[in-house]
Amino acid sequence: MLPLLALFYFSGTTWSASSRQVSADSTPHLERQQTSNAQANPAPERYQLPPRKRAEAEAYSRTQYALYFSGVAFSLLIYFALWRLKIGVVFREWARRASHRHFLQCLVFVPLFLLFVRLLLFPFDFYSDFVVEHRFGLMTQRFGSWMADWGKSLVLFVIAGVVVVWIFYAIVRHSPRRWWVYFWAATVPLALFVVLIEPFVVEPLFYKFTPLEAKRPGLVTQIEQMLQRADLRIPRSRIFEMNASSKTKTINAYVSGLGASKRVVVWDTALNELSDDETLVVLGHEIGHYVLHHIVKEFVLIELVALVLFALGFVFVRKLVRRYGKRTGIEGEGDLASLPLMLFVLTILTFLSSPLINGISRHYEHQADQFALEVTHGVIPDPNAAEARAFQILGEQDLADPDPSPFIVFWLYSHPPISQRIRFALDYKPWALGRPMKFIHAGKS
Repeated sequence: MLPLLALFYFSGTTWSASSRQVSADSTPHLERQQTSNAQANPAPERYQLPPRKRAEAEAYSRTQYALYFSGVAFSLLIYFALWRLKIGVVFREWARRASHRHFLQCLVFVPLFLLFVRLLLFPFDFYSDFVVEHRFGLMTQRFGSWMADWGKSLVLFVIAGVVVVWIFYAIVRHSPRRWWVYFWAATVPLALFVVLIEPFVVEPLFYKFTPLEAKRPGLVTQIEQMLQRADLRIPRSRIFEMNASSKTKTINAYVSGLGASKRVVVWDTALNELSDDETLVVLGHEIGHYVLHHIVKEFVLIELVALVLFALGFVFVRKLVRRYGKRTGIEGEGDLASLPLMLFVLTILTFLSSPLINGISRHYEHQADQFALEVTHGVIPDPNAAEARAFQILGEQDLADPDPSPFIVFWLYSHPPISQRIRFALDYKPWALGRPMKFIHAGKS
């Protein structure tokens, strides 16, 4: 089960405040929609929040940090208990009674096991994803809709789990000593397939997507100007607005997909809260992910990290099975009953790899911020001010931590802190110093 790390970790690159997308203020900034004049909306010198909003952002951030670490601990406790209490052995015996064929056994075992685990985790999921978000005024989604989404995600997870577990244990049984490298190789096409179909199969299950040109043709024309400066052609049909306001107040945008499925998505909440100039900078950031091939690059790096984790997982699982296998009813690494142990090891390794994965992500997010400034230079009057204002609005809306500790940034943040992003947005002006830009050729200025 360790390869699920590579298969399900990567779900698109987002333009966000921190490691979590949230927002607090539902009042549209109408003046920002009506003008992009820097005089009317001056750029912030630094990330600042009013006292009440700052206290709210700090409280929310502390809650999120606590939920992350307690969630890891809770998951470890569940997998450890299921392993030591031989729950996997019980489900394995039921599967064996149903059929002698490995795939049919997986069809019985995996849904039972994953449903059991998700039900145990449900109180935590409900509190962290629904109760807390409503408590801080960040969610518009009602309970029925949230439950429907939870059910959809469960079905998708079970379907994917059956396929992955079936392949995993088939490889382990075929090659007990080298399964870690063979299965890692098998996860590459599996993960690519998931990234490829996600925009077509997964995302539409949760949100509605409309071509941005249908509502904002003028904005799309400006986007095309940016694309020309970046020597890139993205069909208008691949630039979408998502109805995020049906469930959340957060403002965000992202790029997802691969090859023919790659697309840029802007949340309708972002379009409502940001001026055209600020929206163009946000889209410039997403176009940067597209132009700089961040999806592919990050995918490759994560797969390399996964290879190391698979090797470590092989060593730890083998030692644990040899030492505790008999007393816990596990017949070997190829036994379906070892799944709780596999997930226990996976959770530890994923947790320990978080700083590296998030460090890679922060690097690419910083590049995208830089690209946004370069690609909008000459397209909008003052890209530096627009980007700084956009980050300030994002921080206010998403209750971004005004002063996260270095440890929290190192361990949890997939994006640079808002304060750093604003400072960079204000300071990066190579054109003012007669210096070349890093990503955009001078001839395109």
